[in-house]
Amino acid sequence: MALILQKTDKLEFHTDLRALIAPIKSEFASCNWLLTNQDYMVLDYKEKGLIEKLDHESPKIQFTGTELLKIVETRSIQFIWGVFCGIKGQIPELAQDQLPFADCNPNVWSEPDTFFLQESEIEIICFDGTSTILKFRNKEVEEKFRVHFEEAKILVQ
Repeated sequence: MALILQKTDKLEFHTDLRALIAPIKSEFASCNWLLTNQDYMVLDYKEKGLIEKLDHESPKIQFTGTELLKIVETRSIQFIWGVFCGIKGQIPELAQDQLPFADCNPNVWSEPDTFFLQESEIEIICFDGTSTILKFRNKEVEEKFRVHFEEAKILVQ
């Protein structure tokens, strides 16, 4: 089931991954991550500079879970758009037209429970800096998230 988080006092901004993954940090770190359709602002750029792995121009960026966890724990990044697909094991090779996207994708709303990638265990969809959509295959992980973010609503068509 897809959850949407729109209004919460637990996030300084959408999508603040540091705060968002707090209840599921170990599960987050255990996945390999594919990031696509990204638009973001590095809020601590003046103090800390660029984040080497992030690239606005790249159609996809891959991270190990520990690598992405280190980035989100040590940097301040607002993800405005983006699709994060957390995968156990190897990230599949995808053609350009197979890459997940949120911007102008009606399936985000019309098929909310469908994962972008069959291999995904967790998907985090950053939607226009105003909301975050999350999907979990494992119901225990979803419940850990929902206990912490009780304001998350089930996204229905």
